Amino acid sequence: MNQYLKSILRFLLFLGIGVGIMYWLYTSQENAYQIYCQDNGIAPEDCSLIDKLYHDFSNVEFRWIFVVLVCYMISNTSRMLRWMMMLKSIGHPTKFTTAFIAIMTGYFANSLIPRAGELVRSGYLSYTDKTPLEKIIGTVAVERAIDLLFLAFVMGLGFIIEFDMLYGFVIENMGTPGEGMLNNPLYWGVGIIGISVLVSGFVFRGRLRENRIFRFIEEKLKGVWEGVMSVRKVDNPAMFVFHSLNIWIMYYLMTYAGFFAFSATENLSPETGLIVFVFGTLGIVIPSPGGLGAYQYLVTTCLHQFYKLDYADAFSFSNIAFWPIYFLNIIIGILLLPFVMKYFLTNNKSEDKQ
Repeated sequence: MNQYLKSILRFLLFLGIGVGIMYWLYTSQENAYQIYCQDNGIAPEDCSLIDKLYHDFSNVEFRWIFVVLVCYMISNTSRMLRWMMMLKSIGHPTKFTTAFIAIMTGYFANSLIPRAGELVRSGYLSYTDKTPLEKIIGTVAVERAIDLLFLAFVMGLGFIIEFDMLYGFVIENMGTPGEGMLNNPLYWGVGIIGISVLVSGFVFRGRLRENRIFRFIEEKLKGVWEGVMSVRKVDNPAMFVFHSLNIWIMYYLMTYAGFFAFSATENLSPETGLIVFVFGTLGIVIPSPGGLGAYQYLVTTCLHQFYKLDYADAFSFSNIAFWPIYFLNIIIGILLLPFVMKYFLTNNKSEDKQ
């Protein structure tokens, strides 16, 4: 199948997932809003969730949306500078503008196809700077590992702050003890097979090295490992830690500052912001374009179930918090596309002449 057709089909699949979640979520919120109107004596003709969303967006405090966008770009700047430190430590420094284009086009790709951004930014930097792709992927893997650690830390902090509430939610939605992954034979089977493959590869590595395909894979994996080890060689570990912290502090402030943009959430506490931030981050992780649908579902559920915010208001906030960032990624990505295409076209012409 043509590669472009595959990309289009993949995009349509994930877009369908996001739109499907949004449609289901909107329908459920519409039904809940109708019940709310009945309970409060509001006539059906005056009870429209679309009209409420329009009203809520029309009355947003856009100065706070601007603060949210500033925090977002500060986090992106820290991510770029941290990435540049890792690339420099493996002997492949890059310019700030190149790293900026790579990361922002990566976010643009993620807004269309989940998890495509890592490949897009790695491929772009590999092409522009002639850096081995596997080494770049190694540095990106380090980033993802650090992000995972920070997410685990933030979730742990959230559990400490709201232990009773979150523990009750986990028990209610994830099943009782004894019904989890450890008691599922499928997970055990996959784990045993994976360990067996790794052990066999280690035991018979000498014989396997005689195979050209194995040697190629081994060479690429060594490159990835060199990228992973870049974190140990950075020039300024203190600044590396600072940027890692700053990324997640800005992420949290994006959620908390967003509260002040909407009248129904402006009085919520910083602790509430932390819990909503955790749920929103988990929504972004779910494979839909930019977290579309999943983000709204989890943030709406969190605000309504935990903090008793009205369903419709919770749904409005989830969209107020989501769409400015999503559209900013789309706008910046579109603005950068001519520069990306110009570079590729210029280099292709140079190669053709040679």
